[in-house]
Amino acid sequence: MDPGIDDAWALAIARSRCHVVGVSAVAGNVALPHTFGNAQRLMEVLHLEVPLLAGAEHPILGPLITAEAFHGPGGVGEWEGRTVQVPREQERVWTYWASHLEEWTNVHIVATGPLTNLAIALMAHSPLATAFASVTCMCGALPGAQVDKAQEFNVYVDPHAADAVFHWVTPLQLIGINVAHKALIPVQDVDRLNRFGEVGKTLHRMLGFYSQRSRGEGGNPEAFPIDDVVAVAAVSAPELFRWREMPLAVVREGPLRGTVVISPVDVKRPPVKVAVDIDVAGFRDWVWDSMAAFSEA
Repeated sequence: MDPGIDDAWALAIARSRCHVVGVSAVAGNVALPHTFGNAQRLMEVLHLEVPLLAGAEHPILGPLITAEAFHGPGGVGEWEGRTVQVPREQERVWTYWASHLEEWTNVHIVATGPLTNLAIALMAHSPLATAFASVTCMCGALPGAQVDKAQEFNVYVDPHAADAVFHWVTPLQLIGINVAHKALIPVQDVDRLNRFGEVGKTLHRMLGFYSQRSRGEGGNPEAFPIDDVVAVAAVSAPELFRWREMPLAVVREGPLRGTVVISPVDVKRPPVKVAVDIDVAGFRDWVWDSMAAFSEA
């Protein structure tokens, strides 16, 4: 993850719905010192005591592109996040994954940031390509989908990493913005977060910033997307989605950089399970039901 405001809500809901066994940070919405520090502080608010590991500080090729316009200079809007300079000698997430290879059979990876960590893991330790129960990416868009922009941030930031993951990881699930941007939250619903204790109030401080900057992204000026939460829903409540399988690749350079395309047949890539639709009302109910775990008695 690269928290990031929708990443923060995604982690809170994962805490509610799933058995979280670890968190890793990657540079994306903001630089790694912010994403790592923000994840650390979020885990304290969530009372989530699991390993937190740092990952990549920049994409595989080229400079880091950030999204501070949507997430603020520190990545979490008006909430006071944290900046941590990660020591060079600290174990990185790909080494951790490789050294615990036999433990991942029943573990589902949910990737809500650029896929750099996963791509480095594959290049360094190829057995990780099939080590996990599944990998779900909030990344790109369904090929041929009519969306409000050609590229999605996570795949645009590191298209080389995304292409490597699409090529090698199995089983792999994709949530694209064409589906995530259907699952909008009305701006007026942000205040509901204040009902859910310290966690809800923390998210409210972030979402007040984010909702005003991302409203209209899905075509409704009175609502905003929470893309990374949709990726958690794909693992926790897959029945909310309609799925289709297809082999995928990513355009890595040029004016179409970051565009997800169907892979040529002769490349023989494994199929990716792609979300093609979502039960929007069911998703919203699932979100607020998930938050109930943080209600104060």
